[in-house]
Amino acid sequence: MPSQKPPLPDLSLANAQFVTERIAVGGDLAPEFSLARRQLQELVEAGITHIADLRDEWNDAEVVGFWAPQVGYLYHPVEDAGQRIPGDWFEALNSWVATVLEDPGAKVLVHCHMGVNRGPSAAFALLLGQGMTVRQALTAIRGNRPVAVIDYADDALDWHLERTGADRYARAGARRSLTMWRRANEIDKLDVIRQIRAGEGGGSSWCVTLGHGGLAELGALVEASPNPTIGLGIDAEPARLAIRDEVVLWDDAGGVAGFGWVVGPPRETDGGLVLPIVVMGFNPDYLVPSEILEMVAPGVEFGGPNPTLLTDAQVMALNAGLRVMVRLSGGAG
Repeated sequence: MPSQKPPLPDLSLANAQFVTERIAVGGDLAPEFSLARRQLQELVEAGITHIADLRDEWNDAEVVGFWAPQVGYLYHPVEDAGQRIPGDWFEALNSWVATVLEDPGAKVLVHCHMGVNRGPSAAFALLLGQGMTVRQALTAIRGNRPVAVIDYADDALDWHLERTGADRYARAGARRSLTMWRRANEIDKLDVIRQIRAGEGGGSSWCVTLGHGGLAELGALVEASPNPTIGLGIDAEPARLAIRDEVVLWDDAGGVAGFGWVVGPPRETDGGLVLPIVVMGFNPDYLVPSEILEMVAPGVEFGGPNPTLLTDAQVMALNAGLRVMVRLSGGAG
């Protein structure tokens, strides 16, 4: 009597599913650092030793290197714009994964942003490369990741047929299998994407008060480099703090000193907790002084513990203040 295969590892936090014992496919880490850290820990505990990040729009190299430096990381970007994906892209990924899996203890996660098209299409190519048939590979992916649309399956299949030297009968049969599977397992791609986006939410905006002399230091850094990456001292790491969140730099003596984006998780240093941001806006002509904010939004206050989550009223006040400053400086506002 044949023995049953053990069940695949079940991931409850990470946005991923195993499609074989050694290959998982999914979406990216959560933008919120507190959740992303737990997701990455869960992946490591499930045996993931390597990650292939396929997103063209962002990557988690710094986050993975910071929290899980033992995990091998490949940044192998490709757009998700409905374009053809060339065979050499699949070939490079397959070669990397094949080398990784020569270690019997290795397990790989391939992921994109949502885990709908690029990641599952890459997994399809990998499973074909491991000897699965078209139907077996597609069923393994959709059966374990129901949101997988696998839009680039045609490109992955073309790569596989070319590299294996399939004759015209084998090519016709493989393409027919893909067409028949799609007809029998059709899902609404737009509805899938809409549901995922509805759960993503928008980024948060935070206020960080600069310390004594911070405004002058910031001005010197921006003068040396237009968009410098700096470390801001913070008191604690809020659960909602996320990658690419907006940071409003506040100077108690003057008002808004600039704007930036969070580009990495907070770090423990000898001087305390430091948040890395890239400064995206620092122009003395457009800084919003306190008196302008009081004029456009009486009673709305800024400052507080670092970082402080901005309310809708505070964000509206900042936007209104910026419009006033643009007009005063002769901009088109």
